[in-house]
Amino acid sequence: MSPDTVLDSGPVVSAAADLARELAADAGRLEQEGVERSLMDRMADAGLLAVSGPSALGGTAPAVQRRVAELLAGASPDAWFVWFQHGPVVRMLKASENTELVEEHLPALCAGRELGGVAWSHLRTATPTVTATRVDGGWSLSGFQPWCTGWGLTDVVMAGALVPDTDEVVFGLVPAGDRPELRSAGELRLAAMSGTSTHALRLDGLVLPDRDVVLHTARGPWAEADQALNANVQPSTFGIGLAALDLLQEREPNTADALRGRVLDVRTRAYALLDEVEVTEQLDERLALRAQALLLALECCTALLAARGGQGMDLREPAQRLLRAAAFQLVHAQAAHVRAATLDALMA
Repeated sequence: MSPDTVLDSGPVVSAAADLARELAADAGRLEQEGVERSLMDRMADAGLLAVSGPSALGGTAPAVQRRVAELLAGASPDAWFVWFQHGPVVRMLKASENTELVEEHLPALCAGRELGGVAWSHLRTATPTVTATRVDGGWSLSGFQPWCTGWGLTDVVMAGALVPDTDEVVFGLVPAGDRPELRSAGELRLAAMSGTSTHALRLDGLVLPDRDVVLHTARGPWAEADQALNANVQPSTFGIGLAALDLLQEREPNTADALRGRVLDVRTRAYALLDEVEVTEQLDERLALRAQALLLALECCTALLAARGGQGMDLREPAQRLLRAAAFQLVHAQAAHVRAATLDALMA
């Protein structure tokens, strides 16, 4: 029996598994040519864009959300990452007190009529680079956002900015697309997942009306909550590692079995923390498990590449693509505490 039998059940997971089989065969093209909006529409039709929403709109249990992430990341890291960026928009809207905005956009986002992206990673740095100035009826956002995935695919973007002098942050939903006050500063040339249409953005007096504000809060509590959430392993890390082991099983079953046991042990412990322990507790253990998972994924993908030999370096081959995707996990949603835990694990 598969170790994932308990998780691999239900219509949403079945739909994700079916799509993942197709994506795995097409992953090389998606990386080279880019993820298309038609693929995201197919995800919407399968209910995959609604998984983090309220149950009335197709939301699912956390275990299901994690399994969907694993399946998509292991099949096509590019498709997974565009899908992943949609999730925070849904979750932030679901938690927002701006009921009119929620009613306007949340059903459309869960149904896939709108595709969301995020533009607030700069807020995780010591010196945020997008600021919000109060204007009549809203906010004026200006600055440089170094990372926005899905530009050209998304309909709306969750933009975040620092309110100077108050140490507050404001988040709002803005229409995506180039215009004088919000434009691409260029597509990033990424070593992994180059098909995700990831751009840097420049904001120059972008008006965020009060009616489109999702959250306005003190930066300190928001940052603490964000750090606590990011202490956990990203399910995509397990998905990439397990996908590599599935391919390795064909050539080196003993190696694959040994690595799989280690991956599943870390996975079980990491998910138990998510399901059974308050999110602000046992942060050191969460960080240690995240670091272990990151390094294990690299081991799994390195083993696959070693087993494949020179042919594994062909851009059409999954071995090097998964290894690069595993390397990307080292910096995905990373902050100082995650970086420190990973380096500690390497030294150990």
